[in-house]
Amino acid sequence: MQAQTTWNTNGANIWYAPSTVNVGIGTAAPGARLDVDGSVQVGDRGDLCCAQLRMRSGYTVWDLYSYASYAGGGFSIFGMSTHTGGPGAGNVFTIVDTGNVGIGTMNPGPYKLAVDGTIGARDIFVTSLPWSDYVLRPGYRLRPLSEVHDYIQAHHHLPDIPSEAEVKEKGVSVGEMQSKLLAKIEELTLHMIQAEQQNRDLRERLARLEVQAER
Repeated sequence: MQAQTTWNTNGANIWYAPSTVNVGIGTAAPGARLDVDGSVQVGDRGDLCCAQLRMRSGYTVWDLYSYASYAGGGFSIFGMSTHTGGPGAGNVFTIVDTGNVGIGTMNPGPYKLAVDGTIGARDIFVTSLPWSDYVLRPGYRLRPLSEVHDYIQAHHHLPDIPSEAEVKEKGVSVGEMQSKLLAKIEELTLHMIQAEQQNRDLRERLARLEVQAER
């Protein structure tokens, strides 16, 4: 077996293992084609754009890239893309210098996570205050159904619920909308409780009238 050889460059050891055709930098036992024990820097020190590390498997090309300054977004980014073009094309995900993450977009805006596409999840937990328990507390003004009817006739949506135009313009908060929808369910429950009490009172009154009529 051919002996392992060592090249010295500026006092740093670069190891070559002919038996595996592996090269190690800072390690005498490289376990891959290139094995680095320490930091790796990729980029052009004289240019703001861009550092790129390309990984190819057959016809699939993955790029890890970074921009010190991205003219289209005005911020520094790190991202991954799959394509055959330059960095940023076929963007998969992006991390900007604010810590915000974009999936399918290079500009996540003010959101910690921005997704240009559909999200699938087994479950989502949202913490949002205030919750809708205020509907069931003493002192809450429950709108009469006649008032709700008049509001719907005038505005074509439920009170305290955004209109279709507002949703198209601004979107909706999932946590806030869940609270609003639960508030409507609780209001309906209170109306049903009132209706049940009124029905009970009417049945009792009818029973008394029937007794009086039989005398």
